[in-house]
Amino acid sequence: MSQPRTVVVGAGIVGLCCAYELARAGHRVTVLDREPIGNAASSGNAGLFSIGHYPLTRPGAAWRGLKWMFDRTSPLWIKPSLSPALLKWLWTFHRHCDRATTERAVTTLCALGWETIAALESMLDRERIECHYERTGWLDLITDETQLDAAEAEGRSIGKFGYSTRRLSARELCDWDGAYTDRVAGAIHYTDTAILHPGMLMQSLAAAVVRAGATLRLDATVSALAKEKTGKCVGARLSTGETVEAETTLLASGIWSQELAATIGVDVPMQPARGYHIQLDGVDPLPRTGGVLHETAVAYAPMGSQLRLAGTLEIAPLGRPWMRRRLDAIRRKASACLVGVDGAHVVREWAGYRPCTGDGMPVIGFAREVPNLYIATGHAMMGLMLGPVTGKIACADICRTAPPVAADLLALVRPRN
Repeated sequence: MSQPRTVVVGAGIVGLCCAYELARAGHRVTVLDREPIGNAASSGNAGLFSIGHYPLTRPGAAWRGLKWMFDRTSPLWIKPSLSPALLKWLWTFHRHCDRATTERAVTTLCALGWETIAALESMLDRERIECHYERTGWLDLITDETQLDAAEAEGRSIGKFGYSTRRLSARELCDWDGAYTDRVAGAIHYTDTAILHPGMLMQSLAAAVVRAGATLRLDATVSALAKEKTGKCVGARLSTGETVEAETTLLASGIWSQELAATIGVDVPMQPARGYHIQLDGVDPLPRTGGVLHETAVAYAPMGSQLRLAGTLEIAPLGRPWMRRRLDAIRRKASACLVGVDGAHVVREWAGYRPCTGDGMPVIGFAREVPNLYIATGHAMMGLMLGPVTGKIACADICRTAPPVAADLLALVRPRN
């Protein structure tokens, strides 16, 4: 019996995890991407493997976003536009920022969390991948003491799904880790999660994909998906004119999935949300684990001897120049809470796009209107964390076996809100 052929479009964390699982399941896999491993959003991630995380949509988020639109250094900045696609996305976002919808999303994400960290740890052990992985949890750092109770309540709200948190006063935090300034009023420690170096993970995962038997083509620009007269997707067409044929085409190219899906008549409504990071050397002391500054949404994580600062969601048309003030604001806000940031040396600055759906949940599943097309995108800031479980789900769906987590909220056509 011949091996089923699968072409994976996109070599980010999601595409590579899908390729890895399918190759191990006996598929003849070809992965296509136009860039080397390490240039895109997966490697630019903050380095927090934060399972049990809330989605972007949550009560009050829409109104905060509206306020932040007038501050170009805010955590979420949306370039004002009358684009119908953007207006539709904003309306969808607003409709999903209610408590009942958030609870459904959190229930799904918490279930995915346990599956994805198990899949990651299994892969790291099996492939002997070194990426500074440490299951030390992450800290929700708070400077406004009046916000501590609400932050603690949010942490406790996922306790029913098996997640653990602990509240640390400023003194307790200082006793545990001396990397924080006296501006920090306290923290909520999410103890089940992990930190890692995304770039190292991506390089090692790419090598593991090849060892599993897949072909990795990193000089291949996909210009369209290929469709036969019956309406079935039959592969991917390259800019050179070559068509890479397959029984199943898996589209996992981040925000560019939207444009490619449209070439075959499939609508995947998303907006590009650019994030930034700064890599610092010479921070002393380095924090024991990573975290997020509660009021400004700046993330940080130690990576070997260096510290990464990351953050911001900048929703604007693709290709706009970097906003220097947003990049600089990340370091300025971090220096208020982290010792040694001001005097450290910048070794890298980066910006990249995250694919954001209006309801804050990824799209994982077959496209109903086009047979043999599987879509895995829209993970926003959760791509690194959800990549391993997305690979498991995609492999189960394509191989027609039971998926590790069944969730209607991940389908391209969602249940009506």
